[in-house]
Amino acid sequence: VDISGTVRATRTAFVKAKVASEVREIAVREGDAVRQGQVLVRQDGSEFDWRVRQADQQAQAARAQVEIAQRALANNKALVAQGFISATALESSASNEAGAQASLQAAMAGAELARKALADATLTAPIGGIVSQRLVQPGERVGVDARILEIVDLSALEIEIALTPGDVARLRVGQRARVSVDGL
Repeated sequence: VDISGTVRATRTAFVKAKVASEVREIAVREGDAVRQGQVLVRQDGSEFDWRVRQADQQAQAARAQVEIAQRALANNKALVAQGFISATALESSASNEAGAQASLQAAMAGAELARKALADATLTAPIGGIVSQRLVQPGERVGVDARILEIVDLSALEIEIALTPGDVARLRVGQRARVSVDGL
């Protein structure tokens, strides 16, 4: 049975942008071999760097508010014990301290999110293989999930063929086949 089909790699992967920004550097070209985890693309991270700084400063300000609220709470506990202020004022101080703690936790989470966005501006190879397509050039602005590179692992290939019903009847599972690839 003579048939034709397409030879393709069983493992392929696209390197996609995780953040929206300008592509600064692409370290590989079509045909280059890459290893898993290798840095392939660097996007402009200046905006994300500023966001990290902003988030760190917000966390620092929130930490200062926690310290102020904790000192006020400690002072009010002493004043309630001496009978100078009411228990309601103490409850208000405790609520202020809890609110300051929550603001600090939110600011710290914002700082971690900003750090992740900055780290996401550097893209690595998800698999080892050969770069088959370079879909973007340095200087282009890309959105989230934009395809930048395609990598194929040529260590395992498969052939995809279409058979007519008549050809299927003449074949059986486990039958040997001889394959020739055009150009080789």
